[in-house]
Amino acid sequence: DTGFGSVSCLAAAKGSGYRFGGSDNAAGIPGSCPDEEDILAAVDGCRVIAGMTGGGLRVWSLKDVYQAGCMLRREYGADPGHSSGDDFGLKEAVAGVAIGGHRGGVTCIDVPPAMYRPDSLLSGGEDGLIKLWSLKSSPSSEQTGGDQNQQRQSPRFFNSRQIVPAAPIDFDASDAQILSGHKGRIICIKTAWHGDKLLSGGADKTARLWDMSGITDSPLSTFRGHQGIVTQTHFWGPNTIVSASTDRSIALWDTRAGSSPVFALRHHLAPVSDLILGNRSEPLMISAGADGSLATWDFRVLSGTDVDALDQSAQETPRSLRTVRTPVIAMNHNEQSRTLNNCGSVKLSRSLGRDDFSFLSASDDGIVNEWDALSGRKLSSHYSGHKDAISGLDVYSSKDVMQQNRKSSGNSSIGGIVSCSWDGTVRLRRLSRRAAR
Repeated sequence: DTGFGSVSCLAAAKGSGYRFGGSDNAAGIPGSCPDEEDILAAVDGCRVIAGMTGGGLRVWSLKDVYQAGCMLRREYGADPGHSSGDDFGLKEAVAGVAIGGHRGGVTCIDVPPAMYRPDSLLSGGEDGLIKLWSLKSSPSSEQTGGDQNQQRQSPRFFNSRQIVPAAPIDFDASDAQILSGHKGRIICIKTAWHGDKLLSGGADKTARLWDMSGITDSPLSTFRGHQGIVTQTHFWGPNTIVSASTDRSIALWDTRAGSSPVFALRHHLAPVSDLILGNRSEPLMISAGADGSLATWDFRVLSGTDVDALDQSAQETPRSLRTVRTPVIAMNHNEQSRTLNNCGSVKLSRSLGRDDFSFLSASDDGIVNEWDALSGRKLSSHYSGHKDAISGLDVYSSKDVMQQNRKSSGNSSIGGIVSCSWDGTVRLRRLSRRAAR
C-alpha cells in the first residue's frame, strides 16, 4: 500500500528562519525582490504537509524545492524543462517524502505551536488513532549504514536522498507517539496555544483532552453529550473548551467540572460546519451551519457578567446545563439565494485589515462574503471563480508575501484570500484597503 489517493487535509509549518515582511533585508522592502539567499534563509524549516485518502502522510520542504529550482535555472537557464541532465534533486523534492500514515486514510492534521512542539506534526485517521510525528532531519546514510528501507520509514527525513515515492508504507513501523481512545475515526484535532495539550473530536460522538508531554497515551478527559459526530474542537482559555457537532449544537465545557457540558448553543437547523473563536480581549465566537446560517455568540452574554465568570460557572452549578438558542447576531451566507435550502458546508476564516471583528464565509455556491461580526452587516462579496464546492478557506497577511507591490490608486495590499475547491484548483485573491490620508 503506497498510501496514495486524493489529498484529504493540508497544513503548513513555518520554520524558525521564516521572516518575510519582518526583516530589514530585501525580503521586507516593499516593491523589491529578495535574492535567492534571502529566500532560502527565510524558508528554512518551512514545510507543507498533506494527508491522503489512501492513508499516507507526505511532507514537502519548501527550501529543498526552491533550492533545486534555483540550481536548475543556473545550469540550464530560464527554461529548465527541456534539460536532460541532472535535475539537482528537484523530482525528489517535488514528490515529497512519505513519513507514515493511518490505515484507512488520514482525516485531519495540525501543527503544534513551535514554542511547545518545534518540528512536530499531529495527524488523525480512519483507524481512530492520533499520531505525533517528529519532522527533524534524519541522519545521513553513512550513519544508518546505508539502510534505505530504514530511511524510508523514518519520519526524520529531509537530509536523505534515498527516497522512493512509490515505496509501500508500513503503518505499524514508525516511531510516532500514538494516542488511542476514540472508538471510530478522528474528525478533528486542535493543539492548545497555552500549553502542551490537545483536543480531538470523533465519530464516536465524544471530544477528548490529551496531554502530549508523553506521560500517558490515554486521554485526560472524555466529554460526552453530543448526539452526533463531533466536527469541531477549540480551546478558549485555560479551562474552557468548545465543540460542535452534526447534531446541530455547540457545547461549552469546563475541564474541571467533569464530562458534562456547561452550555448548549442551539441555533442552527443543520450540522455545524465551522467555528471561529476570538481571544480573551475579543470574547466572540462565530458559528456556521450547513444551511448557510451564521451566528455571533458573545461569551460575556453567556456568562451573565464578564468573561472570567464563564470559567467559574461550572464550579458553581456543576449539574446545571444552560441551553441558549438566540445568538447576539444572526446572518445567512446565501441570503440572496433563499431558494437554496442547503448550501453545503460553510467555511469560515478571520478577515484582515479591519479594526473590528470581521470574518469571511464561503460555501458550495462559490461566493466569498465578508461580515462584521457585531453588527451582522455584509462588508463585501465576490465570486471566487471556483467551478465546484469550496473545500478550504484561509487568509495570508502582507508579511507572508516575498514581494510587495503598491499601486498609485492609494490602496495598500494587506494580504489576500486563499481558497481551494473540489474542482482541483487553488485560488489567491489579493486584499487591499484604502490607505489613510
